[in-house]
Amino acid sequence: MARRPAWLSVLLTPIACLVPLAAAGQLDYIDPAGGFTQVVTTTNAGVKTIFVSGQVGRGDTLREHVESAFAGVVRRLEQAGATPADVVKIRIFVKDFLPEQYPVISEVRLATFPTEDQWPASTMIGVRELFAETLRVEIEAIAVVGEPGVDLQIERFAPSNGFSGAVAVTAHGMRTVYVAGHVGAGDTLAEQTAAVWERVSQRLEAAGASLADLVKATTYIVDFDPETDLPAYRAGREAALVLADMPASTLLGIPALVAEQYRIEIDGIAVVDVDGNAVEREFIDPATGFTQVVTARGAGPKVVQISGQVGQPGDSLESQADQVYASLRRRLEAAGAGPEDLLKVVIYMPEYTRGDFAAVDAARRAHGFPDEAVPAATLLGIQSLFADGALLEIEGIAVVEP
Repeated sequence: MARRPAWLSVLLTPIACLVPLAAAGQLDYIDPAGGFTQVVTTTNAGVKTIFVSGQVGRGDTLREHVESAFAGVVRRLEQAGATPADVVKIRIFVKDFLPEQYPVISEVRLATFPTEDQWPASTMIGVRELFAETLRVEIEAIAVVGEPGVDLQIERFAPSNGFSGAVAVTAHGMRTVYVAGHVGAGDTLAEQTAAVWERVSQRLEAAGASLADLVKATTYIVDFDPETDLPAYRAGREAALVLADMPASTLLGIPALVAEQYRIEIDGIAVVDVDGNAVEREFIDPATGFTQVVTARGAGPKVVQISGQVGQPGDSLESQADQVYASLRRRLEAAGAGPEDLLKVVIYMPEYTRGDFAAVDAARRAHGFPDEAVPAATLLGIQSLFADGALLEIEGIAVVEP
């Protein structure tokens, strides 16, 4: 086993093993922080899913920022009774990212998850801003823990450089496959898009799934120009992704990926039935190339994936925030859920400045999203959204108990 660095060892104390799992159907909100909760967990029949809000780093160097952000993730996992070995997916966001910085991020990730049987699916992208100007790195995570004797299986596929190409979690008659962010070769955006979808297909196949099982996909495009890049992306997608039911989706313009030759990265989530248990899926409000809401239920709770919701481009931030939260509530209700069932959100803002969160949070309250049970959250200043003048997009995950 690789040697664990001192900065991580101090956080992996035996107390993590003493935190009891929640009872069936229970939600736990750990460390509410004003408009979001640091950790939200949902437990059903002895299987706990843990959503860790974006954890930020601090320090004088990029390495110190990365180390302290990962340390924050580990600390939050411990609060929820988990360890890095239980993590199935992470996303790493780096402000002002340069490709030559990737080895630093990769080394610290490997120190946090030192063996192949711990490597999570991972996405790493550059962003324009984080919540505060001094922050450089933010990391969010999803982990799954089972009580002793519970039929929970976690499998990791296509290991590479400290992460897995896909991680499959099997519980309650349903297999959930988390696909890492993937890039692909090609001279044009359309060619790279088709190549990335082919890579995603390969990872799903290795995990016993297919593109038809996708319930959520997130697409990141460098220097995205809606006028020229959206048609190219759609052409590449149509060449590789011909489905009767399209997944929930979010498309983002970002400043950088892991290497300069890549224009696009895609990650995703799929669900598959197992052991003869049929997974009930519902595709609610299909649109061009995606579905607004996709739900999946095996023998356990219903999981609701909500596409990124946007307002009217050109309107004020306050107006767009009002429209976005109205849409979120409408999508939840269409899926048989409510604001109280929303456990994780990611907020994307192209022109983000520090005071903007107040407008977003005011819209959240105005539309009846509770103050006492707020979801885990990550807020990111990105480069652009689907259209010029779009200032806010929010995607979410809700869980409805059976």
